[in-house]
Amino acid sequence: MLPFLVRRGKTVNMHFVILTELGIAVFDENTRVKSIPFSDAAREYVEIKKGESDLTQLVDFLSKLSPGISVNDSSLLKFLKNNSIDVELMDESKIENIQSSKLHVLVDSGFAKDEAEGRTKLRDFAVQLSSSRVTETSESPDLHIIQGINMLDETDKIINALSSRLREWYGLHFPELDNLIDSIIGYSKIVLAGKRDDITESVYTDAGFPETKVEMLSLLQKKSKGGQISDENLAIVQIIAKQILELFELRNTLEKHVETQMEAIAPNLAGILGTAVGARILARAGSLKRLSSMPASTIQILGAEKALFRSLKTGAQPPKHGLLFQHTLVHAAPRWQRGKIARAIAAKAAIASRVDVFGAGKNQMLFEKLNVRIKEISEKYKEHSEKDTHRAKSYDAGYQRGQRRFSEDRSQVQRRFGGEHGKQGERTRDDWKKGKRRKFGKRRR
Repeated sequence: MLPFLVRRGKTVNMHFVILTELGIAVFDENTRVKSIPFSDAAREYVEIKKGESDLTQLVDFLSKLSPGISVNDSSLLKFLKNNSIDVELMDESKIENIQSSKLHVLVDSGFAKDEAEGRTKLRDFAVQLSSSRVTETSESPDLHIIQGINMLDETDKIINALSSRLREWYGLHFPELDNLIDSIIGYSKIVLAGKRDDITESVYTDAGFPETKVEMLSLLQKKSKGGQISDENLAIVQIIAKQILELFELRNTLEKHVETQMEAIAPNLAGILGTAVGARILARAGSLKRLSSMPASTIQILGAEKALFRSLKTGAQPPKHGLLFQHTLVHAAPRWQRGKIARAIAAKAAIASRVDVFGAGKNQMLFEKLNVRIKEISEKYKEHSEKDTHRAKSYDAGYQRGQRRFSEDRSQVQRRFGGEHGKQGERTRDDWKKGKRRKFGKRRR
C-alpha cells in the first residue's frame, strides 16, 4: 500500500490512477489492481500528454469500477472524461508526494523490481524523451524555411563579393565596361567570351543588351585604354565569372523554394508580408510558433534591436520599423506614414502567424482589413503634420542632450585623470597596472 493514499490512518475508499513515465497503474484501497506498462515509454508518454493515445484497455477496466476515481495528471483526466469516465484530479499534496516518491511508486506498480532498476529505467526514459524532442524539433518545416532564407542571404553576400572582385580584375583589361554595364550577369557573360579583342557584337546581344548599347560597347572596345591580360589570369577571371552565374542559378532555386514553402506552411504570413520579408522575420523570430507568441510591437521592430537600445540609452528617436522596411508598402510610403503603416502590417502579421500555427487555412479577411487600414492611413496622413515635426524635433533634442551629457562626463573623467595622452594619465595607468596606489591628492577619509 502506498503511504500517500492514506488519510488519518485510514485508507480512502477510492481508486487511484497513477500515470508514470513507464506506464499506468491503478490502485484500490490497499493494493495494485491493474498495471499497464509502456512498450515504447517516451513515445506513449508523449502521446498521452498530447491526448493522442488510445488507452482502450484502461477505459474498459475503469468503466467497470464504481464511481470515485482520481488521477494524478490533467491530460489523463481530460482523456478519461472524454471517454465518459467519472474521474477527478488528486490534491496537489498527493501529486507532490507521488513525484517525491517516484521510485517507490514504480516498484509498487510493478514497473521495476527495485529502486535501482527504477532509477536506470527513468534515466533511459529521459534519454529517449530528449532524443524524440530533438527529432521532433528538427522535423519542423518552418526551420527549413529559415535555413533556406539564410542561405539565400549568404548567397547574395558571396555574389556581391565575387562581383566586386571580378569587376576590378577584368577592369584592368577592359575598364570602360564597368561604367556601362550594371548587370553582373551580363558582365560575367562578356568575361566568359575572353579578351576584348575576341568579343563580337553577338556576345553583347546574347548577354541581353539593346542595339544602341551594343554599338557603344563595340566602339569603346576598339578605343579601350586597358592593358593586356595573360591567358593564365584570364582563365582565373573566367572561373570567377562562371561561379557567379552558377550562384545566380542557385539563388533562383532557393528563392522559388522559399516561396513554395512559405505558401504551404505560412500562407497568411506570406500574404501579409510577402514571401521574402515573411521568411526573414520568421528567421529572426526563430520559429513560427515563437513568432505567433510575439506582440505586434515586437514584430514591428524585429531587425532594429541596436537602434532600439541606442534610443533607450541616448534618448534618440526609437525605430519605427526593422525588417518591415523591406515591405513594399512601407518602403514606398512617405516618411511620415511609414511608422503607422509598419504598425498596421505588424498587427496583421501577428494574427496571421497565429492562424498559420493552428492550420486554419488562408484568411482573406486579414488582407481586406489591412488594405482598408493602409488606405485610411494614406488618406488621413496625406501631408506631414506639425505634430510629427514637433515630435521629431523633441526626439532630436533629447538625442543631443544625451550626447552632450556623455561628452561632459567624458571630459570630467579626462580632467580628473590627466587626459588620455598626458604624462599624469600615462603614469596613472602604469601605476594602476602595477597595483600601486593612485596619487591624485589627499585620500579621502
